[in-house]
Amino acid sequence: MKLFTSRLAIVCLLFAFHFTSFASSKDSSSVFKSQVRKFFNVEKTQKIMMATLAKPTPFYNKDSLLNHFKQFFANPELINYQEYVNGMSAQLKKKINILEYDGIRNVFQLEQLNDLRGRFSLVNSATCLVDKCEETFIRVKDSEGRDIMTQPLENAEKYAMVEKYKQGFSRVKKDKIGFGFVNICGEEIVQCQYSHAENFNDGKVLVKKNNWFFVDILGKESEELKDVTDALALTKGISLVRFKNGKYALIDNQFDKTQTTISDIYDSIEPLSFENFRVTIGNETKVINIEGMEVLVGSR
Repeated sequence: MKLFTSRLAIVCLLFAFHFTSFASSKDSSSVFKSQVRKFFNVEKTQKIMMATLAKPTPFYNKDSLLNHFKQFFANPELINYQEYVNGMSAQLKKKINILEYDGIRNVFQLEQLNDLRGRFSLVNSATCLVDKCEETFIRVKDSEGRDIMTQPLENAEKYAMVEKYKQGFSRVKKDKIGFGFVNICGEEIVQCQYSHAENFNDGKVLVKKNNWFFVDILGKESEELKDVTDALALTKGISLVRFKNGKYALIDNQFDKTQTTISDIYDSIEPLSFENFRVTIGNETKVINIEGMEVLVGSR
């Protein structure tokens, strides 16, 4: 009898455990669904979209948002903010890789890459907003006059300088320490440590310690830029540099890997605009464009 009672007790205990596990699993499922449903908080979704510049056109209700997300996801009802931002990042990266692989350099391609790399940089900077409360978002103008969503910069007084955002990053400076960059959430992605820093230019930034480097959107330094003594970021991922021998050239953001300039090497390069430059080599003076190609004076 005692043995039967003991076995009955064990059976009851196992049943209770199974029921509790089932209930717990059901509760977890409900919590998960609740978390997923939060994705369709229209206010936060619009702010995330503004932060990433994924779609400039505003969406005012759940149905229009779902229709938009069906372009990117098979089951938009099941996605969350992180999946959305990751999806946007992956799509932009794929388009960038296709254009870079093409290898044809012209103004049209440079403009496309400039737009894609700038958005890719901004999307990755804005990833930090995924877990933030939308009530803490603020709307600001970036350096190009666009409205973006950010978070207030905490302990801003520790910086001697805070500039407008460009491609998702703000250049900051600490006295006696140097320049760095913060992301959309005010997090110091590129630590303040550089004696000089240009602004982000298509997803990379030129910085200087003892030597010049590129730093990417994750704060990772490239190999040093060999023989470069001065650098100026221009646009479309192109920069102007001076070498130790006093010569000048235009380079792109791959220079640390290729060690190849995109223009000839000149005695001087004088910017006439963001796109055109007066160059001299010996007694010859001419005008080149940002692709490094000669431009006939007076031509359009």
